[in-house]
Amino acid sequence: MRYASPWLALSASLAAQQPPVLATTPPAQSSQFGAAAFGGGVTQVAQLSMIRDAGAGNWYVTAAVTVPPNPFFTGWSGRATGTPGNYTLTANNDLANLPPPTTDYFAFNVTSDLKVLVFEAGASVSPQVYVRTAINVPFTLLGVIPGVTGYVDSQVGSTLASWNGTTGGYEFIYARGNSLLRAPLTLTAPSTVTLGAPVTMATIVGVVPHSPSPLRQNTGLPSDRGTCRALMFARNNSSADAFFRSSLAGDSLANVPGLQVYDDSNWKSNPGHIGGSMYWAYHFAAGYRDPLQLDTVCMSSAHPPAAGGMLTICAWAPPKATAQLGFVMLGTLDPLGLDLSFLGITGRLGLGLPGLTFLPTQPFDPTLGEMSYTFHVGPLGRAAIHMQVGDFDLALNRIFLGNNAVIKTI
Repeated sequence: MRYASPWLALSASLAAQQPPVLATTPPAQSSQFGAAAFGGGVTQVAQLSMIRDAGAGNWYVTAAVTVPPNPFFTGWSGRATGTPGNYTLTANNDLANLPPPTTDYFAFNVTSDLKVLVFEAGASVSPQVYVRTAINVPFTLLGVIPGVTGYVDSQVGSTLASWNGTTGGYEFIYARGNSLLRAPLTLTAPSTVTLGAPVTMATIVGVVPHSPSPLRQNTGLPSDRGTCRALMFARNNSSADAFFRSSLAGDSLANVPGLQVYDDSNWKSNPGHIGGSMYWAYHFAAGYRDPLQLDTVCMSSAHPPAAGGMLTICAWAPPKATAQLGFVMLGTLDPLGLDLSFLGITGRLGLGLPGLTFLPTQPFDPTLGEMSYTFHVGPLGRAAIHMQVGDFDLALNRIFLGNNAVIKTI
């Protein structure tokens, strides 16, 4: 969501689950994806998206930026190469076919296969869909998303089928009113875009949510890579506050709350992520400044079919060269949580000690900031199995406990 003067609004109460922890305190602005890093005269960065692109570089980056003398936001695309904390941004020519902006362009996002681009082209215009059959060539216009107009923080979510030049299926994620929605998106050449019936991921009474930005899986089975597993979003309370949600499933079925990651008096919106490092567009003093980096330890919920099938859990931590061991605990939800800071543990234990069970420990990938589990399970019924992620940072000799999540059929 572009910057707007925040209204004072009532905050919806959160269910009793532990939020992700910030692995660095306090959060800090990052020059890694600030205006100077983009070069080319960029002065503001109002939205970020990072997609893993192991074939041509570390990360494929899209952003909404300003480049004077044009006063309007426009798109930037390129790649971030290097290692965590030492990325180099290099622009490409992929957005060359976009008309020069005469109004704000916003929310530039690509699919995990890097073949579909969605962005917003004005306050009363439908989101635009551009496609290409191969990477490293400019996108061309396919059509517009029907039934949706304006600045809705367009996102293209889980890759269901790749774009092959004829057809492809994806998910469209967007904000409308007090709800965060996702809907099947079908693309058919030469110019047909079809939006299916939306699923309401979350509705927040009395507070406007915006900036839904998915966290994508990059480890595990190759068929799972690029799939959206969890959600970052903002809520316009007294300011735009950063939130995390462990599932993209409908709230009435998944029953997972939005968990506040960070709140300050400045506007935070439209983040991208590399592992557990979330980069939020950050507005204060009448302009967007370097993005706010929130380093988190967090995990996704899992929703296997009722009859049984594949179950995937993803967890994220800030990517770093030194070793981090991840672990997931299963147990019974403890609404109050247990303070273990006297043991040098950051974050509250959100599960009861009796019956606490640990899944096998895994290292977080040092470049991706991620670990994942994949299981084949039988019928689980409708009861929720609660879990919580932890990160043992060996360099700091410290444990960070992240959010609670659930295993629940839907």
